[in-house]
Amino acid sequence: MQNRSIEQYLNCSFACECGRTHKSLFAHYIFEAGAIAKLPALLEQLGYTRPYLISDTHTYEIAGRQVEETLCKADISYTSHVLKSPENGDLAADEHALGSVAMANDKDADIIISIGTGTINDLGRYFSYITGRPFMLVATAPSMDGLVSGVAPLIFHNMKITFPAQEPLALICDAEIMADAPLKMLAAGAADILGKYNCLLDWKLSHIINDEYYCDTIAGIMRTAVDRTMESTKGLASHDAKAVSVLTEALVLSGIAMDFSENSRPASGAEHHQSHYWEMQFLFDGIPAVLHGTKVGIGTVLMLELYNTLAEMEKPDFAAIRANISKRRSEKEWEKEMRRCYRDGAEGIIALEKKAGKNDTEGLLKRLEVMEARWDEIQELAKTAPKASEIYHVLEEMKAAKIPADVGIPRQYVYDSIRYGKELRDRYTILQLMWDIDKLDEEAEKLVDKYC
Repeated sequence: MQNRSIEQYLNCSFACECGRTHKSLFAHYIFEAGAIAKLPALLEQLGYTRPYLISDTHTYEIAGRQVEETLCKADISYTSHVLKSPENGDLAADEHALGSVAMANDKDADIIISIGTGTINDLGRYFSYITGRPFMLVATAPSMDGLVSGVAPLIFHNMKITFPAQEPLALICDAEIMADAPLKMLAAGAADILGKYNCLLDWKLSHIINDEYYCDTIAGIMRTAVDRTMESTKGLASHDAKAVSVLTEALVLSGIAMDFSENSRPASGAEHHQSHYWEMQFLFDGIPAVLHGTKVGIGTVLMLELYNTLAEMEKPDFAAIRANISKRRSEKEWEKEMRRCYRDGAEGIIALEKKAGKNDTEGLLKRLEVMEARWDEIQELAKTAPKASEIYHVLEEMKAAKIPADVGIPRQYVYDSIRYGKELRDRYTILQLMWDIDKLDEEAEKLVDKYC
């Protein structure tokens, strides 16, 4: 079963009104009951004869064993590597897990197949990329938006870094397995998609202020997927097959949108900075991991609060902001804060700032000039944001986490992520705007008081 909105983007290339040519190598999308049975025929069609299978303890039981049995019946040779999942929390996509995948590698394998969704997907497509082999995914839950993207967020030296990765040739989704996924995974996938409301605002905001490349076509694809998911969230609570299909399609379209833009801009903004920051802190403190989409949902509520505030804000006194720039935190003080917050990852953050100059006075003054001239346009954009309370209630209906305490995120983590989460990426978002107008610390305190 393939929805027409997906079909038109399979293995496509087209000249867009934005002036670029958008391409996607993703060619095969199978979402139906018994989809795994089609794997041998698909491999034969594509000309591959020896897959290297990657799964973890959980995904092996869900679908990995079935994949092996299917390949055996078709007399297809394979190598299978099952990573051990931790007893508490989820497997981390870090250099240790990647090393395990590399050490078990079958050098004679001609295609890599991940069996899973989040971490296993990221590890498989990155390993495919660095070894120069094609990639395929057998998904086990619609829990994250990177199902078919060409990037992989991995943890390297305690830093969450987005690396280039191999876009899958095919995505195989057994409809019954996907619909039977735990509710927390369905909710995580939906929350990841709902976060696009915020990241699309961030992308447009940067276009206004920094003249960053922006494509209405890509944004429209993503916005349609988000709106359809929003309409289907009630069905996810009952594992409704149609709602799960809509969600999976939205997750696929998110990956395609990233491929079209050649980065993660259409699918990742300040809400993801919150998630990545909390994930790093959990790793530092040995706290079991929380699903990525779950954290994104919480971050989305917080960041939409900032947009809702921006929509109602009086025009700032830009002359006063300029006059007070010298009173801001010094570079030495800022580096001290980075070492406190980012700990073992601080040097990477400091190096990024030296390269990007997000907080340099010269760049700040240029942005303030644009903001002052285009403040009405910026506020009109902010007024298109959903109310944070609306997303909060949707998450509540799905029995998903809504506030940091729901998944054990401490108050200090939240305070610091709002103030310093922006330092994780050279990417303009609502967080950077609030810093630019010298409101970020104040708004961080308000959000912590309200949600923690």
